[in-house]
Amino acid sequence: MQTRLHRRSFLIGATGAAAAALLPLGATPASALPADSGGPLPLVDGGHAAATITWYGSEVARFAAEEVRDYVLATTGVSLPLAEAEVRPRTPAGSGVVLRSGPSRTVPDAWIADARDALGDAPPDSFAVVTGEDRAVLLGTGDRGPLYAAYALVEQLGVRFFAPSFAFYEGHSEHVPRSRSLRVAPQRYVSRPGWALRRQYVEEGYSHTRSSLPPLIDWMAKNRLNTLVIPKDYLGQGVTTYDSMRDVIAREAARRGLNVEVGGHGYDSFLPPAQYPQYYTSGGPLFDIYNPEALDAYVSRVVEYLRARPEITVFDCWPPDVWQFQNEILRRYGTPSNAESVVVNKLAAAVREQLPGVRVERIAYASTVEPPDSAYACDPDVIVDFAPYSRNYTGGLGDSAVAANAKLAGPLRRWRESFDGTLCMYEYYRRYRWRSLPVQVLDTVSADVAFEAALGVDGMGMYCEPADWIPHEHLQSLVAAKAWDPGLDGPAYLDGYLTARFGPAAVSAMRRYFTATGKDPDVFNGSAGAADGVEHYSAARTALLDARDGVAGDSGRLVVDRLVLNTDIALADMEVGRSGTPAVREKYRRAVEANRFAGVVLPNQQVRQRWGAQSPSYQDAAIRQAIADEYRSPAAGSVVPDRATVAPGGSAEVTLTAYDVDFTGHTVTWQADAPSGLHVAPSSGTLRVAGQRTGSVTVTLSASGQLPAGGQEVVFTLRTEEGTRLPKVVLKALGS
Repeated sequence: MQTRLHRRSFLIGATGAAAAALLPLGATPASALPADSGGPLPLVDGGHAAATITWYGSEVARFAAEEVRDYVLATTGVSLPLAEAEVRPRTPAGSGVVLRSGPSRTVPDAWIADARDALGDAPPDSFAVVTGEDRAVLLGTGDRGPLYAAYALVEQLGVRFFAPSFAFYEGHSEHVPRSRSLRVAPQRYVSRPGWALRRQYVEEGYSHTRSSLPPLIDWMAKNRLNTLVIPKDYLGQGVTTYDSMRDVIAREAARRGLNVEVGGHGYDSFLPPAQYPQYYTSGGPLFDIYNPEALDAYVSRVVEYLRARPEITVFDCWPPDVWQFQNEILRRYGTPSNAESVVVNKLAAAVREQLPGVRVERIAYASTVEPPDSAYACDPDVIVDFAPYSRNYTGGLGDSAVAANAKLAGPLRRWRESFDGTLCMYEYYRRYRWRSLPVQVLDTVSADVAFEAALGVDGMGMYCEPADWIPHEHLQSLVAAKAWDPGLDGPAYLDGYLTARFGPAAVSAMRRYFTATGKDPDVFNGSAGAADGVEHYSAARTALLDARDGVAGDSGRLVVDRLVLNTDIALADMEVGRSGTPAVREKYRRAVEANRFAGVVLPNQQVRQRWGAQSPSYQDAAIRQAIADEYRSPAAGSVVPDRATVAPGGSAEVTLTAYDVDFTGHTVTWQADAPSGLHVAPSSGTLRVAGQRTGSVTVTLSASGQLPAGGQEVVFTLRTEEGTRLPKVVLKALGS
């Protein structure tokens, strides 16, 4: 039987949702062999178990076996027996999963040796699925390989991993077919990663929570990513921190063998200027890296931090997020990149000596985008993350006709020419400044990956927010798939996604939606740009409405309906750009707040600035904390308007609304506390929320006299039925 290398597509070995449904009945995957290679392996036959799932080696292999069992159960209603394999005559090195016919858990080691031969001298994370009439062997290189093989097999059985199982998907993040029989087609299927580092970044982390991270990590493994990146403490504000989620991340990553990468901008997070003023005599933002005592102190603190957290495999040693370093640093070292090398190389040497297996990463970004001079060459064990922040997405990074991109393509080439170590891309295909607008720059992604692969780049990653995952669902999947296979056919992958997600009848209309949202949103700035944005997003909305009637199943309909909500918000956003009147801004704000837990919009600083909120600084910690607190709560509330004018003896009405954040359903009790001179009616009550169904009440605010200058606050305290206190809601009452 000949071994075939496998190139991934969204519909493996099938065309369309109907063909995908036939896969469980024995359809042939893309890498399968001629008919003389033997018959299929029955797993379930007519509602009865026909095979046993066994595993050997690591706990990740055991988890992989459990995942196969669980998806077979979800598909057929039959739970296959699961047991640790008795490999005879001897258990080989490594780990794997073996599905064998019948009730036995005995596995001949010759089966495993045969699959290992198919895998050959493959790079880390490669995997193989090798089958016969009586077995299917799933193994790979390293701990993750067998898990990737397990998910590849599950995909062959018709399962589709569209998105993480975030609560707002309401059970529609994956497709699991139903069948009374399952068979594994004969194959010698081998898949190897094109890029070594395939990452997902938490980044600012407004909406990442202890509840959302497990499904994100789960989706990462199913899409063959291998590294989760999270800040040690984003901006040093204590809002998004690794330690606050460490136990969840460490547990879920370990189950799947994924890497944990921690760090981020700011040497000062280990040497706070307030505590170490003696190390900032040059004024900052960098500490005095030329002071051996200061540099040793920084390195010592980082090593101590990593030693206490052995699950971390990569540390991001990034300078402060600024566009230039102080003059004294530049006078001594010439360029910011040279100065960065001083710190990074010192830390890398210490980590290599004291913490074998841990790597250090640096960022080529802003003032450090160029490689250092040869006298300050980067340690070859260091990972370099190239972050083209000032690029645009009207064309690929290698497109010389796009001036902003040409300015960054040159430094990337020079990094590759001068640095033999691991060079990866940090990409911005989902940007915070885009305010959750629908962005499908798919052609740009494909052009970027082709350019970067030709240069010899070693990896890629992008950041995400659960709060607006749905409009980025396919984009996230495409980037993950391209990281595994840089040569993947992007348009074909989109067609497979559209067919699998929405059904054949909706493909044409959904393709129009993706075309209408394919522009870089930065071109929609200004009144003229916003008018163009209205045209594009109106076309996108029309396409979604046309697609709705043809969508196959509740899963696709939910996504289409949420995308409609997202385009409604985008249209309201563009109207702000066109006129910016208070009424238009208020309409935009209400659209955002009403849908901020539906997976379609994140009300971050840029969004709040768009509606005219008083947000004095992008780095305002109080605002960041308030946003994060809502997503970390089971339910939340808002009051509209949040500023009411009340004349002496007069009244004003506002609407208090409660939302179901975790989509489990809640009865929210509320109590209004008003200062003397203000009366609220009613002053308390209960609101029932469930999923997208909110609960609202009209509240009348009356004033017995003139309110003081600056107004007064009415505070609404909310609690769940279990007594969990929710973020407070504040209404500002102003005098006439």
